[in-house]
Amino acid sequence: MRFKLTKPSESYHTDSGWGWIVCLTSGYCFGILIGMLNNYALIYVEFEHIYNQTENHVTYVGWIGSMSIGVQYIFCVLGSILVDLYNPLKIGLLGSIISTLSLISCIFVTKLQLYFLTYGFLFGLGQAFLLASTLSILPYYFKKKLSLANGIMNFIGSIIIVLLPILTSIIIDKYNIKITFVFLAGLSSMSIPAVLTYKTPEKTRNELHSLKQQIRISLGTEIFKHKKFLIWCLSNFVGKFGYYIPIINIDHYAKLAFPDKQPFVINVVFSICAAISGILFGKLGDLTVKKIAQVHYHTLVYLVYGIVQIFIPFAKDYWAFMLEIVLLGIIDGILLSFIVPIAFSLAGCSRLANQAAAYYHITMSITSILGPTIAGRIFEVYKSYDFAFYLGGLSCLIAGLILLVGTKIVDCLKNKQVLSEARNENTVDEKI
Repeated sequence: MRFKLTKPSESYHTDSGWGWIVCLTSGYCFGILIGMLNNYALIYVEFEHIYNQTENHVTYVGWIGSMSIGVQYIFCVLGSILVDLYNPLKIGLLGSIISTLSLISCIFVTKLQLYFLTYGFLFGLGQAFLLASTLSILPYYFKKKLSLANGIMNFIGSIIIVLLPILTSIIIDKYNIKITFVFLAGLSSMSIPAVLTYKTPEKTRNELHSLKQQIRISLGTEIFKHKKFLIWCLSNFVGKFGYYIPIINIDHYAKLAFPDKQPFVINVVFSICAAISGILFGKLGDLTVKKIAQVHYHTLVYLVYGIVQIFIPFAKDYWAFMLEIVLLGIIDGILLSFIVPIAFSLAGCSRLANQAAAYYHITMSITSILGPTIAGRIFEVYKSYDFAFYLGGLSCLIAGLILLVGTKIVDCLKNKQVLSEARNENTVDEKI
């Protein structure tokens, strides 16, 4: 079995033309990806209410949502390999179909544990393939305007993310969780025509490679030679333990802390702030690309996110709590808008950027599952999320310090090596 290898280092189009159409459609797909993830906070509350007689139901409910995230990120590398073997369109189409069918199957589930299969695994698997194709497509079309295109993609996605909790909350209140899954399946099915715009990058080399050779190339293991990439992944592994605790568990916390307020307002405010910061910082990333290492935007993300998360339990006033949600939304928009640009800057070409983004996501898979699950268990034991927020905030702070100190050490070692080589050259010249 043989495959044609695509040219790894050049774009399909350069910062114009069909790329802007792809930017729009990938924005919808990205909105579905992130929107469904954030929207689970509302489903979390409904599940907790429906299955409150089930033993360990709070732990299970948190586990189902975090499992969906974890499976999505675990299989992102497989999706990335399949994108290289075939193309983003085919793999994105496969992911959209699996996601839609999994949500349809959720309509017929009656036992809480079965959601581990339908929502936790199958939906996460479909989202992984859709994520891999969506993250891989923009670097083929954009180079100089990649941060801007990524910011626009995030902005369009955030419009969906803003509307999704409002509509979901209305449907849950007026109907039930089954009709809600019908609605979500309909939205997921719209990603099918969206990914049809993901035109296959041009085949620029005629050499044929065996399946084994192509898989080895698709794995892009040479990315691990970049020390800053390894530090980025390590930071991500540590930070994502706490990062998703507010995103998954915050609506349940808010319902208990502020019972007279609507939980969906939190999702809307969070998403609006993420949308605005995504487009603003996307443009800022293009303007400062030669002045600021883009990886340090994630340093800022983890440090600020960790501090804000630690202070969530201290916000006894609703408006002080909402101010913290605004800050978390802004920070989330920054994080999302720089994933692809950072991957591209550390990898140096579009193909390796695809693999870098995939490995970035797989490093967060285990801790993304553990964080919200442990938070749910902490609530069952202590009847409070306070310790979970402290623990999650601490993990984010450690992640930020890893990025800050680790990249600084790499830069110092690199400068020392350059100076040493320069001295050796001068010594040789003097001897000559």
